[in-house]
Amino acid sequence: MNALTSLPKLGVGINYQPEFIPLLRACGDAVDFIEVSPDILCQEYWDGAQRRTGFSPDRLSAVIEWCRLYPVVVHGLGLSIGSASGWNQDYIRILDSFADVQTFHWHSEHLGFLQIRTADGVGLHAGVQLPVPFTEEALNIICPRIEAIQQRYQTPFLLENTTYYLPNMPNDAGMDEIEFLNRITERTSCGLLLDLYNLYCNAINFGFDVYEALGRLDMSKVVEIHVAGGAIHDGLQLDVHSDEPPQPVWELLDWTLQRAPNANAIIYELLEQALDIVGERGIQKQLATARDIWLRHRQPVIEERRYAVT
Repeated sequence: MNALTSLPKLGVGINYQPEFIPLLRACGDAVDFIEVSPDILCQEYWDGAQRRTGFSPDRLSAVIEWCRLYPVVVHGLGLSIGSASGWNQDYIRILDSFADVQTFHWHSEHLGFLQIRTADGVGLHAGVQLPVPFTEEALNIICPRIEAIQQRYQTPFLLENTTYYLPNMPNDAGMDEIEFLNRITERTSCGLLLDLYNLYCNAINFGFDVYEALGRLDMSKVVEIHVAGGAIHDGLQLDVHSDEPPQPVWELLDWTLQRAPNANAIIYELLEQALDIVGERGIQKQLATARDIWLRHRQPVIEERRYAVT
């Protein structure tokens, strides 16, 4: 059986942030599962020779308490799977450590890169996710890494489509982002984390028909969906996860759930810095909207929670 067709239907969740603990206590019944990014549980330290990253014991213990309450998926931020010089081994070490203490149904990463190495061998970090070129050369870098990470964790792995802001992205003839994603899922056992807000941003910024684009995507590979809201700056729709999803994104979610038979989870993504902007009631409203759309196309999720976190 294809691993993507046998995954559990998790329902509606939220991305875990340490600052969201009061929110989870207040409206935890609106959440079916949580998505954990191991990166945000870490702190930097100096080991005497180089800068390293490791778990903050307090942050790790806090999230494990919540993982006892909810089903868990993992969403990485720093793998840098598209870096020509190799992925971020520090993130692999972090994920190894997290997997030792917590099980998860699947894990995901952004289809992009953060790290580069100069001709002089100096490592640089972009500080923000950069898109990979839509080329055969990039496919030949990424696809073997997908298979390696699948073998390492024996857990389904998803890639998330990203936003990009520069025009004329490098690409081979006839290959855009949708075709690139389809070729990845054709050549590997990878699934997709479809970020509808990211796709919406790209469609607004570059003037393409988002429904035509989605109509070309292999929807059977979509396992998880992200919705979010952002801001407009200097005419660009920004992916900053700082607001409520705009109505067109909710319409895209409704359209997608009708056509993605293996879409098992919806996440409303919000940065911790935006908690005060959206507010607790605002977050509850977004979760309720996501649930209404979920129930239009899926059965209710029956949750099994072992005890309450106080």
